[in-house]
Amino acid sequence: MSPSPLQPHLVTDEASLTALTARLRGEPRVALDTEAASFHRYIDRVYLVQVSSDRETALVDPLALEDLGPIGALLSDPGSEVIFHEADYDLRILHRDYGFEARNIWDTRIAAHLAGEPAVGLGSLLEKYFGVRLRKDLQRADWSQRPLSDEMIAYAAADTAYLPDLRDALAAELRQLRRLHWAEEEFLRLEGLRWSSRAPPGQEFFSLKGAKALHPPQLAILRALWQWRDARAQELDRAPFRVLANDLLVSLARAAPETAAALEAVPGMSARVARRHGPALLEAVRAGRSSPARSWPRFERRPRERPDASVEARLARLKALRSERAAAIGLDPGLVCPNAVLSGIARAAPSEATALDDVPDLRRWQREVLGDAALVQAAH
Repeated sequence: MSPSPLQPHLVTDEASLTALTARLRGEPRVALDTEAASFHRYIDRVYLVQVSSDRETALVDPLALEDLGPIGALLSDPGSEVIFHEADYDLRILHRDYGFEARNIWDTRIAAHLAGEPAVGLGSLLEKYFGVRLRKDLQRADWSQRPLSDEMIAYAAADTAYLPDLRDALAAELRQLRRLHWAEEEFLRLEGLRWSSRAPPGQEFFSLKGAKALHPPQLAILRALWQWRDARAQELDRAPFRVLANDLLVSLARAAPETAAALEAVPGMSARVARRHGPALLEAVRAGRSSPARSWPRFERRPRERPDASVEARLARLKALRSERAAAIGLDPGLVCPNAVLSGIARAAPSEATALDDVPDLRRWQREVLGDAALVQAAH
């Protein structure tokens, strides 16, 4: 049976936010979600916070409020459960933008994974459990725009309004499967999530797909192109990839065109982009090409470890064990235990179960599924 959607209300002033969080602090649980605009804007920041209890749904507008501290206090209150769907991203950007940290988390996406759901996106789960269909065309809406349309308000509200009921449905599934404690172990680990940059400032271009195949002179060109695109995107307040696609940056660095004709011949280059940005792109290529060799970027190549035959044999036995146990409970083998964790077990070669305590990221519930005795036997 479908729960009744809650009529959302907008929170755009300090008094309303204070009143909202005062009400929510009396609730045993709240659902929370955020909307950013990384697909549209240069600065990826929180542009909307949705929060629901069993009684109400509110949309909090960070653009109209100077202080979201009451939301942070709500998140960190251990007396109230906070429900997310895919908490990882929300927790990281809330920490990045406001320094918020959450406690007592319940994640419906993790729960769906552990329940063996074939599709764990929020839209798929809401349709399955409640017959609710979310509008896919609003998934990449520009949440920085104001005023929000009625359609955007309804879409944003649905992201949290149904989460308490979805949480209950999935909890019932996990209890029946005797896996609720698996989810609770994963939820506890979410409390330690913090924002961290993927790359040091000025070195983000290293992370582009295909960059590792470039030689140092080409990487110098890629760096110059990246710097031009970043400055242009900031000037336009536009997501960088909307100024120039990542794969086109790499293609330009590889081809290093010196003329307009050569630029137009680069794979992926459209006539429109060539007309609009051609001179600037050629100038960036020249700047990268003329940079001194001592300044060329280089990937740090770690020496490859020679495969250890005994470790490889242990890893093969562990993977076979994992595949057998994963098939028995209907879960993906990578969820039952990732390859990196299995490799850690294979290298440790534990001779007794207590040694498994020292294997990084090995969960208690994974040991339960695989069996400590079987793990030790396979890895020794």
